[in-house]
Amino acid sequence: MPHWVKSSRMDDNFSLLCDEEGVRLDVYLADRLTLPRSRIKDLIDEGHIRVDGRIVKPSFKLKRNLSIEGKIIREEAPALAAEEIPLTILYEDDFLLVIDKPSDMVVHPSAGHRAGTLVNAILSYVSEEERENDERPGIVHRLDKGTTGVIVVAKDRKTQEALSNQFQERSVEKVYRAIVEGTVRDQEGIVEGLIGRHPIDRKKMAVVEREGRRSSSFYRVVERLKGFTYVEVHPKTGRTHQIRVHMNHAGHPIVGDELYGRQAKRLTARPLLHALRLSFNHPVHGTRVTVEAPVPADMEEFLKEHR
Repeated sequence: MPHWVKSSRMDDNFSLLCDEEGVRLDVYLADRLTLPRSRIKDLIDEGHIRVDGRIVKPSFKLKRNLSIEGKIIREEAPALAAEEIPLTILYEDDFLLVIDKPSDMVVHPSAGHRAGTLVNAILSYVSEEERENDERPGIVHRLDKGTTGVIVVAKDRKTQEALSNQFQERSVEKVYRAIVEGTVRDQEGIVEGLIGRHPIDRKKMAVVEREGRRSSSFYRVVERLKGFTYVEVHPKTGRTHQIRVHMNHAGHPIVGDELYGRQAKRLTARPLLHALRLSFNHPVHGTRVTVEAPVPADMEEFLKEHR
């Protein structure tokens, strides 16, 4: 079995050709490199990132076809403890595994979540003989804490890079199910626009007029309920909180979403959002892999109660 991705310091060079117009450099790179925006700002200020060969400010507005080159200075991460947390494995081979994430699990360790995360669980899933203490698995994409469903993890750096490229190139098909507030009138629709920080509440994202990332989600009605609607959503891009923001922007926030929802009384313990299906090209075999996670019990129960 291949080695896990090490977290010890390693400097990675990167080169990108900008495919967007008018977005800030730090915002663009935070999304493309899956790094905190604060870390991107530090790298720019320290001169590790150049646009068309020039050192610019983090707020520099990009244009299409500009060349962005730089070096990610990897900081040594603190050791993470392996924890024996049960995992539901949907698919596994020597290069990757796909997991059905429960609703109460954080994916990435952070200052407030150093234990009980998906990373802690995967470290325990692999034996001591197969890894070193300073290694961690390669998380390729993210799901919010309250979101359930399919998430893929790479077992080696090459596989992680190949899968990350597929997500960036939008060749990965993602399908979600959600229960939203109100009755959605049209059978299907598309929500598009720039997603950026909410102008007033900085904890939230929103569809904004400028300084955001292009986003697009297709949705269709699966079933209309009493006061609610069961929908399927196909996000064409992968922005922060995208489905939650888009459905709220369409006038139908996700049931149980404390950040974006409108119900005065919360009806559920979490946002009823589920990553139903993920399809991607296997980085080694080249075959198309499609993995599906069953709709969780809390969503099924809510559907029964409101039919």
